[in-house]
Amino acid sequence: MKFSVYISACLLFICTFTTNNLFAESINYQTPFEKAQWQFSGDPFGCKINHRVHHFGTFGLMANPGEALTLSLSADWLSLDNIQSQAAVVPPSWQAQIQQPIATTSLNWSGAQALTQHDTNPFLEALEQGLTWQVDIATEGSGYRVSSSPVSTQTVANQFRICRQQLLPKPFSYLRRLELQFASSSSLLSPAHEQDLYAIQRYLQADPSIIEVLIDGHADASGERLANLVLSKARADEVKSRLIELGVAPQIIQTRHHGNRAPVASNTDSAGRKLNRRVSVRLVKSATPPAKNSAWGALK
Repeated sequence: MKFSVYISACLLFICTFTTNNLFAESINYQTPFEKAQWQFSGDPFGCKINHRVHHFGTFGLMANPGEALTLSLSADWLSLDNIQSQAAVVPPSWQAQIQQPIATTSLNWSGAQALTQHDTNPFLEALEQGLTWQVDIATEGSGYRVSSSPVSTQTVANQFRICRQQLLPKPFSYLRRLELQFASSSSLLSPAHEQDLYAIQRYLQADPSIIEVLIDGHADASGERLANLVLSKARADEVKSRLIELGVAPQIIQTRHHGNRAPVASNTDSAGRKLNRRVSVRLVKSATPPAKNSAWGALK
């Protein structure tokens, strides 16, 4: 028994020593401070900070409407799958001999890019405080340490924060087709409806490629057919009126009402009837959207 414990302790020591030794002897990548650059780009559809690491790749910090911050590391020549690397915020080399992490998170690799949306806020705060981003990558037989160069970071951090405040509330993937559910026999808008309609108005302001807003009112099968037809019209008209009040041009809005003729669920139970009491709002984009002067591009 004692022998088994001894063997286990030895194995643990060897694994720990090997791991520590790997990063102690890892290949370090960091752009020389005199050549370091941090680049910001952004618009209402997204905000991004890029930092090029010489001979390795690019750090990125991204903000999309309605999403958490995304921290990324893209490699020029390294490709990994189903591997995690530790990312950390550490003091710059001139502040501490032993760099204890101030914050950490895990990056998940898929090909040449590693991403995470967990625990990313400290990495934005690090830019404001002049701290360093550091990623340790372990592969078979090799270790790499990739570090940012913490110079001239406060300006891009401030630009990024201002950009985040001006982001759209929701992305197009959420707004392109909304289902607004209503209480029984009611056409009153709820606070949740108001938030979604405001998000639609903001998106229409930012994206001139939206050419139509299609509104379809529906009702469940409770009560008489004619009453349901009138109720579905009242619901559609209420949504249209609110969008116009928010500033949406009336000429791009089209409304229809269907009563209980187009259910999306069974009307035999309360759960199904709840889904059928709805207004569908769809945003239609032009087949040839106008060109946008945005550095965000395909990262939206």
